[in-house]
Amino acid sequence: MQQYFIKERAEIGQSISFDEEQSHHMMHVVRMKKDDIVRIADSSHRLFHVRIDIQKAGVCGQVIEELVDRTRASVEVTLIQGMIKGEKWDFLIQKACELGVSKIVPLISQRSVVKIPREKLDKKLSRWNKIALEACEQCKRSTRAEVLPPISLQEIAAYRSDVNLIAYEKADAASEKLYHVLSTHPYPSSVTCVIGSEGGFAQEEVQILMKQEFCRISLGYRILRAETAALSLLNTIDFYYDMIGDKNDKS
Repeated sequence: MQQYFIKERAEIGQSISFDEEQSHHMMHVVRMKKDDIVRIADSSHRLFHVRIDIQKAGVCGQVIEELVDRTRASVEVTLIQGMIKGEKWDFLIQKACELGVSKIVPLISQRSVVKIPREKLDKKLSRWNKIALEACEQCKRSTRAEVLPPISLQEIAAYRSDVNLIAYEKADAASEKLYHVLSTHPYPSSVTCVIGSEGGFAQEEVQILMKQEFCRISLGYRILRAETAALSLLNTIDFYYDMIGDKNDKS
């Protein structure tokens, strides 16, 4: 079943209109017909079924039932990710959205190879957010993820959360195991993860982050690619806090 995000608050029995792009997708891409059912997520992050009607001007529909939302992540996760090349970046955005990330913030660091000219940034952001939107619709989550403009290391303090992590590829005795860090923060509302680009972080960059109370963590003894490290970390965080939530529900 197709899902779409709408910009208004929905109520059962309400008539809604889909925008031009959504209407085109329904009529000409997936070739829906009158009385087909789609799923929507509204502006308040609630999920509904909608029975559609095909009109010359576009697609409209009537909200017929509200759905139980089991898609919400246990914590709000911000991924600050060193820029990586081409298709790997697009892949990372898509999969991070499937894993429940709330925000993706591109990071320009010392070893970043990817450079985005200022005049191309708006176009890039529009494309990245379209990838994010389609991924959020595909995995049928109730919330949209946002890709924000790139930042430097000096701007990172604005994105700190209850728990702040930096994955460091040169793990040593000073790096903490991820499980140990998460277990000391059992009920955060937000987590920020910082991952380097293909070349990783310079040691002085790690020191800067640690001074801002980012905890240096190890993801294991194998060196992971940037996109692998990010997705592994996101999945582990999601799994851990879901598990904590399940235990509370049963107690």
